[in-house]
Amino acid sequence: MNKKLRCALILSCLILIGVGCAQKPVSQSGSNEPAVQGGQVQAPNPSETEVDLGTMNTQVVDVYLADSQVLELEKTEQEIEYKDDSEKYEKTFAALQTNTDSELVSLWEQVELLSVQYAEGTVTLDVHIPAEANLGTSGELLALEALTTTMFQFDEVKSLDILVDGEAVDSLMGHAELEHPIHREP
Repeated sequence: MNKKLRCALILSCLILIGVGCAQKPVSQSGSNEPAVQGGQVQAPNPSETEVDLGTMNTQVVDVYLADSQVLELEKTEQEIEYKDDSEKYEKTFAALQTNTDSELVSLWEQVELLSVQYAEGTVTLDVHIPAEANLGTSGELLALEALTTTMFQFDEVKSLDILVDGEAVDSLMGHAELEHPIHREP
């Protein structure tokens, strides 16, 4: 009887040890340590990672596009999603580049946005303007009006500074004088 009791006790211990080990995640390498790849710890299971979707904001913004003859601006509305102010202005600029109406023309469509910064009421946009994005004098003035009218819809934006390839240039496309920064008109 003692022999049966010892066997049952040993078997119980082995089962308890097995159950305890089975609760720890095992990586592909076979160890119970988190997988390390490229110096960064990988999550054991992608479904266990948390995604914070509660911080996204949604807003309908006014975007100004030119008519088909590039003579005047027309207001359209687009919905944007963003996390913070800098991203709000970046998404608004992206909406300004997007043409949702075949009868209207985006004057900023070919311009590349390099960076956006917001500090103390000033939005600073750093853009790259390829040669094919250059407009004539009236087109450049209309593009500046579209950008300023679109960005000044936000009450917190008091001024707008436009840099071209990181530099404060005298003219955006070589036709119209560019102020640094452009202030909201009262």
